[in-house]
Amino acid sequence: MPRYSVSSVRTALYTNVLSEVRALPGVTSAACISSLPMDGGGGIWPVTGTGAEAPERDESGFRTVVMRLVSSSYFNTMGIPLRAGRDISESDTLEAPAVAVVSESFVRRYWPGQNPIGRKFHFAFENFAFAEQNKTIVGVVGDVRFRGLERDGEPQVYLPYKQLPDRVATFYSPREIVVRSPQDASALAPSIRRIFQKADPELPVSAVRPLRDIVEAQTASRSTQLRLVAAFAGLSLLLAAIGIHGLLSFSVGQRSAEFGLRMALGAQSRDILSSVLREGVLLAAIGGLIGLMLSYLAGRSMQALLAGVSPFDPSTVGVAVIVAVVVTLSGSLVPAVRAMRTDPASAIRTE
Repeated sequence: MPRYSVSSVRTALYTNVLSEVRALPGVTSAACISSLPMDGGGGIWPVTGTGAEAPERDESGFRTVVMRLVSSSYFNTMGIPLRAGRDISESDTLEAPAVAVVSESFVRRYWPGQNPIGRKFHFAFENFAFAEQNKTIVGVVGDVRFRGLERDGEPQVYLPYKQLPDRVATFYSPREIVVRSPQDASALAPSIRRIFQKADPELPVSAVRPLRDIVEAQTASRSTQLRLVAAFAGLSLLLAAIGIHGLLSFSVGQRSAEFGLRMALGAQSRDILSSVLREGVLLAAIGGLIGLMLSYLAGRSMQALLAGVSPFDPSTVGVAVIVAVVVTLSGSLVPAVRAMRTDPASAIRTE
């Protein structure tokens, strides 16, 4: 709305709304932000500095950041850890020095191995006073995936929403309220709507939903693809177990006379059992080596389906190998037990 393009009016609204939301029973904390994580909104801004303050360029030759405007208590509400310095405070207004809180990825990319607290930067937009104004870094927080789980380590800058001047970049002014509470979102929704209606009857509250739903909506297509891949993987394991069982059953049937003769000559049942199981494990080892090589080659094509896990993650590969061994032993066990129970006299007589 046009009247909220004025900083004092916008600040009064959010101060009033947030104070009442924080006072609701069961609400631990509340804050506002220009665009929620994972919703694909917000902006990518170029940054620069002066002299020794200038951040290094990234590998693409650019200095860019994801920029958000937030209120105090945002990081606490969202569970984002404060790594160094301080949080955005209520005193960070237009009359105070311009400040910013940056993410760990910002520091790693642009000032690696250095202390960023107290350093200055500004946005690289000419003839744009808000962007050209130097911002002093006062805090460092943990990384957040703002534009989907597939993008990690994007440098992030958080600015106090109270320091956004009148009628400047109003499309970046806060429009989202975040609330931390053990209660279900549906239980809080009526109270939050009443607070907004009381503050301004013309302000719509379009949606009240847990962050979990936002993440699930963003990852729905990938989840479907992963479930499909998992179903095919499970079917492949089942077919492998059936194949090993069938192959070893045939082998045991062909070698029944051999097993009978060996037992007649003094071989123990456990020797026959281990012999058949070794054959199954050998088949699994050969298939496993081929599978590991193929998975290494195909790993990069699967990377888009993964978040926070490498395609060649050692623990994941280890679990896959263990599962393959278990499936092999399961498929080998019945034929091995049947071979162990071969009657020497019947096997020799049949031969």
